[in-house]
Amino acid sequence: MATSADVTFREALRETLADLAPFPGRGATAWRVAAVCALVAGLAMMFHIPESAISCYLVIFLMKADGAENTIVASAAIIAVTLLVALMIPVVQATVESALVRILVMILVSYVFIFIGAASKLGEGGSIVALIIAFILTLVNEVPINGVISMALRYASEMSILPMFVIAGFSLFFGRWSLTLQREELRERLLAARNALQLALPSVSRPLRDKLETGNDDSNKRSMLINILHQTSKEKAAKIQADIPASYQLMFAVSALPETVPEATRQHYQGQIDTMVQALDAGSPLPDPAPHETEDKQGNTALSGLLQALRNIAGFEKTAYAKGENDSFFAPDAFTNPVYQRFALKTTLAAILCYMFYAAINWQGIHTAMVTCYVASMGTAGDTIHKLLLRISGCLIGAAIGIGSLIYLTPHMESVSALMVLVFFVALLSAWVTAGSEKISYGGVQIGLAFTLTVLQGFGPTTDMDTARDRIIGILVGNFAVYLVSTLVWPTPASETMRRSLSKALGKLSALAATPPEQRMEKIATASEAEQALGEVRYCFYLLPFEPTALRPTPAQEQAYRSCVDVLATLNKEIYFSAENMTDFSVRLHVLSERILSNESPQDRPPEIVANTRPDNPERRPIEMQISQLEIIVADSKI
Repeated sequence: MATSADVTFREALRETLADLAPFPGRGATAWRVAAVCALVAGLAMMFHIPESAISCYLVIFLMKADGAENTIVASAAIIAVTLLVALMIPVVQATVESALVRILVMILVSYVFIFIGAASKLGEGGSIVALIIAFILTLVNEVPINGVISMALRYASEMSILPMFVIAGFSLFFGRWSLTLQREELRERLLAARNALQLALPSVSRPLRDKLETGNDDSNKRSMLINILHQTSKEKAAKIQADIPASYQLMFAVSALPETVPEATRQHYQGQIDTMVQALDAGSPLPDPAPHETEDKQGNTALSGLLQALRNIAGFEKTAYAKGENDSFFAPDAFTNPVYQRFALKTTLAAILCYMFYAAINWQGIHTAMVTCYVASMGTAGDTIHKLLLRISGCLIGAAIGIGSLIYLTPHMESVSALMVLVFFVALLSAWVTAGSEKISYGGVQIGLAFTLTVLQGFGPTTDMDTARDRIIGILVGNFAVYLVSTLVWPTPASETMRRSLSKALGKLSALAATPPEQRMEKIATASEAEQALGEVRYCFYLLPFEPTALRPTPAQEQAYRSCVDVLATLNKEIYFSAENMTDFSVRLHVLSERILSNESPQDRPPEIVANTRPDNPERRPIEMQISQLEIIVADSKI
């Protein structure tokens, strides 16, 4: 098992570079994002819309693989921005003559929207709204007093609405829609399960684990869009919806197979899945899967779950899979946990300090410092520093490409169309990186932002190096401000996220154990949510090398976290596939969940946390031992 000494920057770099490899759909998403960026840049030049670089940034940041989602989100954004700009009219009128009032309004609005984004499902959308409002207010310094309101609001609305119109229109005609993506996802899940079956221990398959940790959120969202937009018939839409939990159950069952499963049985199910994939590719009805003729009659519940999932996918069985928990818009601890408030205050502080800095020295050219604060700040110190390194690296790469273009390419450009071609190819690189995992995606966004801020100046090809220099300096200043604030003011270690995620995983396992055995196979959504929570903890392990030493957990604590993840990953499968009543285990898992979340010190914990019961049933004994192991880890460590 890996220790903290094993988690080095070299390994983190290796994982980061591995995320640049192609995967199905990555190229398709990248060229579409690049095409929209080129169109936005061209239209901005033609119609003299300012700050086209920010418009291109919004495209790279917001555009997803699903054309239906893009169309709906962009349409909603157009309405939201229009209303927002209208509401800003009295705000601008009230603050136009007072810099102090203007700054106070910026602080209040930034805090409110960043807090809502951090504590709810709005996510980074809250920071985008705060950015747009702050940008409108900062434009007051740039335009004549008699035209400040109309000019500032027109700039902000055009900058925001143009990319939304292009995203919506392009996605409507050239996007890859939910129905296609859902079919591709089903195929990928079948292949991930099939390839894992080739291994003696399928649970070690990294592609399979990645699929399990991703969960069903994206698939459920696409299924909802298929229904709302009537992308297919009701019968087919219902079948697609049923395939989501069934295909997840297939992967989950394969990951739970023990080494003792005979090779002949593995090969049999590999062949069954191959036949289904071929039928899926040909558009033919899927065949009825059958168990292996020499399969152990004593029964392996994971194999039973595997066959059940295949039969559901083929349409020969209809399991009444339960839906996952309908979490509210706000996090359960949104108004009790100070972490969200502190994050909003820290981000606002960094942005306002940058604004006051460049306003005080009258260096408006580095206004990108404030923009960077809104997009660079993250929840934990490790995540912020990790994203900071990605953004600085991306900034330097994008700036180098941009400056090289200004020196060698734009002097020879005579039209906007030539500039659009340049934007397309650089945006293609940026979108390729952005389409990757969290380990690299922010670097791609920064490549695109730095390049467009360097090259897209005015309303045509330019060779102005001063503006490019100022904007790059602004990005670096913003990154530095975010670093200082995140590490010096209420620094939040990654271990806080690890504790919350472990508590969530334990809560899901408690709910799974409380389910009657005959209904447990229907609760694959609960098992999926537990896997997602464990994936969040594993991602925090990746972030640990980026944290300041003072914030990192001790080697003993890190080992305790890793042990908990390993035990919970095994326990999740064993509880799900168990045919035993485990109400007593559910209570103990719930207690553990509450203890980790409350972060009680060992002396504050009641002695009954470690149970001494030893059930006689041999099928319950491994689960009992693992729960006891968890109780001991929690009791002995400070997690």
